[in-house]
Order: sequence, then C-alpha cells, then structure tokens
Amino acid sequence: MKLSSNLFLFLILGCGMLSSIKSDAQNSTGEKITYLSRNIFGFENMFGEARSTQPEQEIFGYLQFPDKFDPANKHPLIIASHGSANWRGHHAKYLDLMRKTGFAVFSIHPFDSRNIDSTVGNQINLTAESVIWDMAMALKAVWNDSRIDNTKIFAAGWSLGGTAVLFNAWMPLQQEAFRAEESFSGYLMWYPACLALPDTDDWDKDFVQIYMGEADNWTPAKPCIDLVHRMNSMGGNANIAIYPGAYHSFDSTLPLTLQPDAYSWAKCDSFKLSPETKKVYDPNNKEIDFSDPQLRRLAYESCATKGEVMAGSSPEYQNAPYEHLADLLLEKIDLN
Repeated sequence: MKLSSNLFLFLILGCGMLSSIKSDAQNSTGEKITYLSRNIFGFENMFGEARSTQPEQEIFGYLQFPDKFDPANKHPLIIASHGSANWRGHHAKYLDLMRKTGFAVFSIHPFDSRNIDSTVGNQINLTAESVIWDMAMALKAVWNDSRIDNTKIFAAGWSLGGTAVLFNAWMPLQQEAFRAEESFSGYLMWYPACLALPDTDDWDKDFVQIYMGEADNWTPAKPCIDLVHRMNSMGGNANIAIYPGAYHSFDSTLPLTLQPDAYSWAKCDSFKLSPETKKVYDPNNKEIDFSDPQLRRLAYESCATKGEVMAGSSPEYQNAPYEHLADLLLEKIDLN
C-alpha cells in the first residue's frame, strides 16, 4: 500500500538506488545476498534528486529458508534487522521461530556491511536514516526471487532495527522507495523509537505489532502507545504489547544493567518533522540541520542524556514476546 504525507522522526532516513543483486552459494548462515543502499544524513535527502547526493553503500544479509523447504513452493518472508548493539543471541531465537513457523528469513547486516560494531554511544557514525533505507532496499532485493511469496513479506526489527521497520510503514517512504506493486505486508517491532511525530499521519494500514517495556527509558513506550492510537484512528491495524516494569531489551538473556554509553531519548519527544520540507524542527520551530553531523549531535545533546539507561532481561517477561509471536505468526498472518 502506498500513499503520501509525513510523520515521525528523530532518527531520520535516507535514500538509495538499487543495483543488481549478487547472491553467493549457500553457507552455514544461509545464502548471502548483497544489494546497494546509501549512507544517509538528513531525512530530506531520501527524497527526489537529493538522494543521488548520498554515498552508495553495499549491504549484505543472509537468506535462510524454512526447515521444510520445498523448492516447488513460494515461501513467505520476514526481513529482519538488529539494534544498536548489532545482532545478539536472543535475536537468533526469534529467527529460528520464524523459520520453524514456515517463513524464510532475510537477516540484513547494516553494521557489519559498514565495519561498525555498535552505535550505542554514537548515533552519528551510522544514522537511522541509513538503516531505514537498508530495510527498504532489502525488500527490493528479494522482491522478484522465484522462491519468495512477495504477497507475504514482513519487516521485523529490534530497537534501531524496529525504527527502520516503523519508517517502512510510512507511506511517503513507500511512495519514494517502491514501485506500485512493492510493499511489506506487515510490521513487527521490538522497542522502536516512536519519537518526534509530525503534524500529519500517513501509515500503511497493514498489520503492525509492537512490543515495549513500560519502564524503557532508552526508547520510551508512551510515544509508541500514542502512535498506535493514531494509526488505528486512521483505520489501521496496529497493536502494542506493554510489559509492566520491563526495560529496554527485556527479552534478552543478558542481566538488567546500567548502560553508561547509551542515550536516553525520554525527553526528546518535542522535535517535529515537517511534511512539506522533510526537515526536523525544534519546539520553537527552528530548523535543525540533521544533514550536518555536528549540528545533529548538538540537537541530540539538547535533550538526550547518558548515564540513565537501563537495559536487559526481565525474567517475568523475557519469553512473553516470543510466545506471543509464535501464536501471531500462525493465527494473525495466516500461514496455515
């Protein structure tokens, strides 16, 4: 589904141009797929002629098929992306579940493709715009694969990857990135950043599922709750599961600890994205140049704080999203 208008931002977006796909032979982690994305600074640089000014970047990912792979059939697909700490152990549990349920899984590697380990303490060396565009270009990379049922391609992501998924549900991005027939069929997010909502909403009305910890002070829950209400008020099919007392990465296996290098975005809900200019503005309607790394850093530091973020497992709810997703993949997405 594609339309236009504007929406939320803070961790902005970028653009890219797809080249031919390269596919390596099957290996221990799956079939390696490479495709072109871009390194984006500034949300406005995703649109129109401006995207040609952003450097191209080759991205790779691994395509794995269900345990019961039948080459005679087309398989539904989930395209997945990690958070600011790269791929972690608990992500693998979900990816295995997806495959056991009957999905193929295309796990993309925005960080490894750029020789980056983490962006936990540095949101400048790789912008969210770039990861958002990586996700969009991943859809295009596999759209015509004869083994994939492109009427059932879903996006999934954790934290930064969840933000990439969320932006791919925004209709102006879809209109810019995809051909008329190209689209995700649903969106799965774990603790995305739902910050800096614009004055107008224009979202894909396909299925949306968000999992959030109520106590998350890295990517706070309230803006996501508000966003789900707004999506549904427009006739959407958005759902959110809130886990009381749970912090960021509550579904991980790592113990709950202070993350001294992580930024808390809890006070950064006052930025706005203009539907007209595709630029970010502060509470006084002053333009913030997110295409300039230093000005972008100053904007972050005006509201984000370090030394406050807690993240890690919540024993009570660690398995709750996994169990919910197991039912969701079968019942809501109708693979039976």
